[in-house]
Amino acid sequence: MKDFKMHSISTKVRWIVAILSINLITIILVDIWLNSDQKFDAKVINTAGKQRMLSQRTVLELHRLLLDEEGAYERLQAARSEFDRNFKQLSTATSEYKGFSNEEIEKTMMDVYAHWNRMGGLIDRYLQGDHNLFDLKTIYDDGDRTLVLMDQAVTQYEEYMMEKRIVAHRIQIFLALISFGVILYMARTTLGIQQNFDKFLEHSKSISGNENIDVHKGNELDIACAHIEYFLQNVEEAIQTATEAVEKTEAATAILIGSTPETEELLEQSEDMMIQVSEELHHTAQRLKKLKSNLETANAIRTA
Repeated sequence: MKDFKMHSISTKVRWIVAILSINLITIILVDIWLNSDQKFDAKVINTAGKQRMLSQRTVLELHRLLLDEEGAYERLQAARSEFDRNFKQLSTATSEYKGFSNEEIEKTMMDVYAHWNRMGGLIDRYLQGDHNLFDLKTIYDDGDRTLVLMDQAVTQYEEYMMEKRIVAHRIQIFLALISFGVILYMARTTLGIQQNFDKFLEHSKSISGNENIDVHKGNELDIACAHIEYFLQNVEEAIQTATEAVEKTEAATAILIGSTPETEELLEQSEDMMIQVSEELHHTAQRLKKLKSNLETANAIRTA
């Protein structure tokens, strides 16, 4: 039963250490992921924010081009090229940004793509000399619509990033609560071990029959070992006395063996009882020696 209890305690300790270690590692990994994800989120939102500005710059540079402002054409084409590059980053399936999206964002980006493509085709036709006022109005309208959609996409990106952070923080809180519960359980288990050890110490004092044994080191294991050692000395003395009694009984038996059958039977019973007592004392001494050895080993590990 004691071996089973010791095995149970060691198993509990292993499980406690394992759970706390896993929780701590998971919390650290989630924290690392949050920090890394936050940096990447900032890049995505920054890129989406640029798209709002580029959609307006495209319309603005087209208007300046109509006024024959110098460099307007180059700025117009540069804004369109940058918008296309950024859009590929945000929408292409192979892009690293694609993992930072959901169905809602993808739907908005498809609407952006439709308006941007139509606006781009009209701009190209206008630049080729087809100065249609209706096309020009459509370009302005699509530019405004693209701005609204990109503003909506930025908001959706921010909400999506916040949802991920909330989930991660909830995981951390959940793991922290588990760790707190495990720590409380560990404290309770430790208290139980201490109480059982105190009972064992008191029992070792009671079996030794001597409360005033001098122990220099003074910790609980040393005190228990000292009392058990004192009790072992008493047991060894009892074994020696029993052995001597058996020897005397054998000598008396040899003298009285020829007396009467009744006397012979009583002497044999007495001899058997003495031998049995001697064997039981011997087994008890062996078990106590083993217990003392285990306690000394535990004490050595504790003080190492």
